[in-house]
Parts: sequence; C-alpha cells; structure tokens
Amino acid sequence: MNGPRSMGTHGSRLSRVEILVLAQLRRGPAHGYAILSGLQEQLGGRKIKSGTLYPALRRLAHRGFIKGKKVRQEERPDAIEYQLTAKGQKILTFALRTLGSEMHKQDRFWHFLGETTRGETTRIVFDHVMKSRSPIGFAAMKRTCCTPSSNGKNLEFLKQYKEYLQGELDWVNKHLEDLKHDSSDEEVKNE
Repeated sequence: MNGPRSMGTHGSRLSRVEILVLAQLRRGPAHGYAILSGLQEQLGGRKIKSGTLYPALRRLAHRGFIKGKKVRQEERPDAIEYQLTAKGQKILTFALRTLGSEMHKQDRFWHFLGETTRGETTRIVFDHVMKSRSPIGFAAMKRTCCTPSSNGKNLEFLKQYKEYLQGELDWVNKHLEDLKHDSSDEEVKNE
C-alpha cells in the first residue's frame, strides 16, 4: 500500500496504512490480528502484511495517536489491545479532510499518464488500472478514451471498462436485493 501520504497536524505525515489503522480503531478497540483481519475484509481481501501493520501500530502508539494495553488470553500469549486516543481521533479527522486533495492529485496523475502514454505503455497503464480496479484510474482512462486524439485506439479498454461497470452495477443490485429481503423479513417479524 505504497503511495502518497496524507498530512497530519503540525506537518507530521501519516502513511495510508496508518490512516487505515486509525479508521479501523475508530470502530472500537482491537488487537493487532483483529485490526489486520478487519482491514483485509474492508479492503476486499487486499493484503496488508503483518510486517507493515505492527511497525505502523508502534509508530502510532509512539506518537500518542493510539494506546495499547495488555489483555490476558487463556492458553495463548497475552495480546495488546489498541484504542484510538483523542489525539488520534483529531489526526484521523484532519487526514480524512485532506484525503480529497490527495485523490485530486492522483486523478491528475492518472489523467497525465493517460494523455501521455502511447502504444505498449498505454496497454501497461490500462492493465494496471484493470488489475487494481482503481476508480480514479478508470475515470482518467475514460476521459483519455474520449479525447479526439485517441481515435478509437482504446476500444479494448472501453470494452473492459464496460465490463467493470457492469460488475459494479451487478454488485449494487445484489446488495439492494439483499437489503430489500432483510427489510421485508424485519416487517414480518414486527407484525
């Protein structure tokens, strides 16, 4: 999860993983493995390595953004349960406010790449966008495909983009149906 970093208060910087950890702890206290599992679930199975998480936890604790306490576990080593501090809540709020600016920078980056790449380089960029399923990348590539200079060279990407959007729409429709089903079950229970 490398990439741009969001500014924290007083010029300190937070990595993406640190922001994700703080956001996860906003939900409530958790030990390292629960944080790791929760993040992977929220990120659609995207892997965060324990070798990335635990140093981030130490940095956040050292800076006073989180605090940890030992929790005894039967038949297993003690765990450290972390929770967000007031200082951590403040820095998370600030980081989330500045995230829009970071996303705008990424959008400009993808748009620049889309406008400047040609031939095989374009294919490499498109393949990366497809693999990472980057909405910002897709939006930039969509704009690139719509420019007069593309002259239909990106027809294959547009087909893939359509498939991607159809998949997203299918996901939304499935979850809408699930929600309808759940709410109708609730109505039956309340009768």
